[in-house]
Amino acid sequence: MPAVQGRPPTVLVITGGLLNEKESSPWRALRKQAAQWGASESAWLDLKSKAIIGESIVLAGWHRRVAGRRLATDVREYFSRTENLDVPELTEVVLTTLLRAEAIPYEIATIDDVFRDDRPMRAKLATCTLVFLSATLLRDLGEVEPILQRILRPHHRIVLGGALASILAEGGDGIPGVDVLAVGYGETLVPILASYLRSGFQTLSAPPPASIDRRRHSIILRSGVPATRSLDALPTPDWLGAARDHRCHFPLVHYESVRGCPYRCNFCNYPYLFDDEKFRYKSARKIADDWQRYRDELGVEFISCLDSLFTLPRRRLSALCEELVRRRIEVKWICYARASDLADRDVAAMMRDAGAHQVQIGIESGDPQVLANMNKQCSVEENAKALDNCRSVGLTSVVSLVVGFPGESEASLATTYRFLHDHPPDFHFLAIFSTRVAGVPVLDDVNRARFELHVDSNPRTVAPYWRHSSMSSAEVGRHVRQLNRALIENRVSLNAATFYAGLLRYSAAQRDALLDFQRASVNDHRFLGRGFDLLHGWIDRRLAEDMARRKTIFTSDSVNDPGWHSIRWRSR
Repeated sequence: MPAVQGRPPTVLVITGGLLNEKESSPWRALRKQAAQWGASESAWLDLKSKAIIGESIVLAGWHRRVAGRRLATDVREYFSRTENLDVPELTEVVLTTLLRAEAIPYEIATIDDVFRDDRPMRAKLATCTLVFLSATLLRDLGEVEPILQRILRPHHRIVLGGALASILAEGGDGIPGVDVLAVGYGETLVPILASYLRSGFQTLSAPPPASIDRRRHSIILRSGVPATRSLDALPTPDWLGAARDHRCHFPLVHYESVRGCPYRCNFCNYPYLFDDEKFRYKSARKIADDWQRYRDELGVEFISCLDSLFTLPRRRLSALCEELVRRRIEVKWICYARASDLADRDVAAMMRDAGAHQVQIGIESGDPQVLANMNKQCSVEENAKALDNCRSVGLTSVVSLVVGFPGESEASLATTYRFLHDHPPDFHFLAIFSTRVAGVPVLDDVNRARFELHVDSNPRTVAPYWRHSSMSSAEVGRHVRQLNRALIENRVSLNAATFYAGLLRYSAAQRDALLDFQRASVNDHRFLGRGFDLLHGWIDRRLAEDMARRKTIFTSDSVNDPGWHSIRWRSR
């Protein structure tokens, strides 16, 4: 809905990812994948990753269709929930909040809408003169360019912002078709862009600490950083306005209370986002005030904190939990938590008593040497205590693991499986080690030499190829698929991608039924499973061939190593 009645919208806000867990149409998903493929190079590793994720989702969907009413009641109840899929991105809510403050009318759309290309979407593109395209959930130019091709109009100015904008702004001439790359804090940048719009795109000025760098294709507009570590002065995202825009009620809202991260894990670029290397955060009182507002005004049931790390500073966490209990702000909340914090059972219990419902933990590996290589600063023992404590106090645990980091091997993966078997989380998500972001610590000269790490520098791929002393990208996908299969067949954990839609209302009482359902979905449909075997074999061959063609970078025998299939993990 336009922000100001009686005036045509002038800004179109487009958010979302190219392919994500909210896909509503398999045909449109394939169309988006084809568009990305056409704009990418060396994309076989990315395709392998998507095939692994898609396999579990497709098998589960097929099993639900075939089993029908024979499914357990807990399974049918679980998949009837879709609240996770129906909430707009936080980026959209932040941008529209800022535009309302500037009295600038706007329209909203998702990247899925762009590819739907229906009459309402075409009308929005025809009406608006300025497009805010968020790259928060986009990963490289291969995903940006197909979107630009569909939204470019002669009367448009396009602003690309979000995490990817920071990466694309490093060096080069900017991006053809993108007028402004907006880097840093949107809360500072939107008022500057609003003035630019009101000037008829004649005057773009950036009062300090903001700055402007004009390049051949794009203007690089940087926000600068706050003067203090406090984020309390940032405007509170207006979810009531978002509810009016979408004409619906949201039982869940997203929230952000920190930016950056005090840790420096070797694989992670989160500490360097927002063009800022300092860890900044909102106070416990500010968070409690915002949550009380959402509860009172919107009646929200769940708040999902998208922070890199919510459990630090510890003093803030304790103060917030005390405030939530004292005020009786009865909302359930979800957050990213560090295992070393949850290893203290009193902390886990305190969070549960204050309404914590689900914690997402970066376990990353069950092997101590791999964790050391990652500079994770968290031990296997702390990871184990965290998962055990979550189960004992009643917190749902969702763990992420990075497969293929330097030092990864058949032995380390077997160790990781045994760790998960002995300390089972509720849900798991397996990610392939990525070298996409140039600034992550593992890619500095010291670490490259230490791990004998070689990386393809091709900028037109979401998942660049790599090899190191113990593994290469030609084999890592097969390890991920096999580890995922072992976790499913041995009823260790639920695949988070498969069960994403109902994750919000998961309860421990559903666990056994869902584990049985998941195992049946991969074991009871051999013909469909054989089809995926053939698909993965074809992708593996193409990936190995493509890496071999780039032999100046990749000369390891592991590119064509057939021995991966000898690994087997079984419950003890």
